[in-house]
Amino acid sequence: MLVGGLLLASLLPATSSGADFGRLTGTVADNQGNPLMGATVILMGPVLVPGDKGEATTRVITDAQGRFALEHLLPGWYSLQVVSVTRLPALRNGIHIEPGQTSTERFVLADIFASSRFRVPNHGVTSWGDDWKWVLRTSSSTRPILRYQDQLAQASNPPPKAPLPSSQKLIGMMPGSGRRQALAGDSGLGSVLAYLRPLSADSDLLVAGSMAPSGLEATSLATAFRRNIEKSDPLELTLVVHQLSLADGLPLPSGDIRDSLAHAQGMVASYSQTRWISKAVAVTTAMEVDYLSAAQNVVVMRPRVKVAYRVNPDTVLAFHYGLARPEAGDSLLERVGTLSAFPRITLRGYQPRLEELNHAEVALDHQMTTGTRLEVAAFRDGMQNTAIRGSGHPEQVAWLAGNYLVNTAVDGVILNAGDYRSSGLRAAVSQKLGRNVEALVAYSMGDALMPRGLPDSVGPARLERMLRPARSDSITGKVTARIPASHTRLTTSYQWVQRGRVTVVDPYGQGMLQLQPFLGIEIRQPLPMFAFLPARIEALADFRNLLAQGYTPFAASGDQTLLLCPAYRSFRGGFSVMF
Repeated sequence: MLVGGLLLASLLPATSSGADFGRLTGTVADNQGNPLMGATVILMGPVLVPGDKGEATTRVITDAQGRFALEHLLPGWYSLQVVSVTRLPALRNGIHIEPGQTSTERFVLADIFASSRFRVPNHGVTSWGDDWKWVLRTSSSTRPILRYQDQLAQASNPPPKAPLPSSQKLIGMMPGSGRRQALAGDSGLGSVLAYLRPLSADSDLLVAGSMAPSGLEATSLATAFRRNIEKSDPLELTLVVHQLSLADGLPLPSGDIRDSLAHAQGMVASYSQTRWISKAVAVTTAMEVDYLSAAQNVVVMRPRVKVAYRVNPDTVLAFHYGLARPEAGDSLLERVGTLSAFPRITLRGYQPRLEELNHAEVALDHQMTTGTRLEVAAFRDGMQNTAIRGSGHPEQVAWLAGNYLVNTAVDGVILNAGDYRSSGLRAAVSQKLGRNVEALVAYSMGDALMPRGLPDSVGPARLERMLRPARSDSITGKVTARIPASHTRLTTSYQWVQRGRVTVVDPYGQGMLQLQPFLGIEIRQPLPMFAFLPARIEALADFRNLLAQGYTPFAASGDQTLLLCPAYRSFRGGFSVMF
């Protein structure tokens, strides 16, 4: 019957339809789960295609991910052999191919140089003692030369280990601060180099470095370790070191102050872990330590606690207190952007200060219908050493000598407006419009700083009296679209802010929803891939405050006026290459 089946298969007409054929795919990896590239896969069985004139074997080579695929196979029984350099070959019989179906096989090849392996049975005790319960082999897959086997124990082969996720490498020139940062600055166009290495199936290590040609942040080096990625209790440890230059363009007295501000160092160490107390309650605890060594050492410790209760599959009630830093996105680019962030720095009497936001809120997240999501929240913010953006020449704030920094990236200054508190409400509704468009409408109400008259005396205390909190509203519309033909991702948003406000309302919500004041446009365009460069290339353009709105006059010096604003007008762009 077997011979007759083979003869019948060989006589099938060459014009058979594609549905008569089967398909075989698979992966090849080593004992540690690493994919094996260049392994030879030999298939033996019925005639592969009617035009092969009776040939019963074919071979393919695995790709960089250790994968292989064999197309147009006639139904029947096959044998498969896998061979790789310095690896023991593997042979598998009885592989059944069915018409119109895809079969999948996974191979794990042992190291041919492995000299011995000890195997201890799971149970069973004899008078020889436990020391004899092992197997000594000449290699991991050849016959044993000395063996003890308990007759009651049944040997079983463990399931093959899943291959590790692929490593990722990123080289890019991208805008400075990301939209996810609650207190986002703008350090200009920067160059980024990052490497993400999986350590196991549920842990990885990220090393990243960045360099900014202008602005306060010169260079940074970041390391982040994650564990329990695939489980429900993720843990992350990060350490970021920044080399800062605070004296560029700043009139400073000579001596130690100038040197210490010109060669400042910053460090951010953070810890975050999420644990599920029950099937419905998750608790996230985090701690961040910010350290700055400039004219003096500044250390800020900021804890964070978040408790999320899943009321039902569509509703989550969450309480958040402490450190206000939204979680990073899933992409490597977003993770690197979050790691490169450092708290905004201001001066008071030539002594550095770090801006802080202590955020508390109660939020309800509800999935109303398929594609429609509602979030409402009540929050309270405590701002310390609030950094205010100004646009103008440093001579216009000479009366605040020692109490401002220069932002050379945008030809502006950064002022310290002191401390204030804000409480308010936030509501946001997002709606998916088809497969490629998503719209969001958000409303926030709280307190924001606004100037009250022009200064008539000097000193930081006078500046704080001139900038007082006032009740403010903001309304935002945002549309994210993906063009299927070109794979272009376009995000455009407009946020209306009450006239005269120089800070934003609810900065934590701004970062979480990735919103910016006034008109903003972001374009991400994947570029064609080249055969000689196995990488994904993406062009990025980011336009913020495109219409130059929100600039409020504050102080005049001759014919020039210092303008304060909640967001600079900026144009940024660059490329990212992902290997």
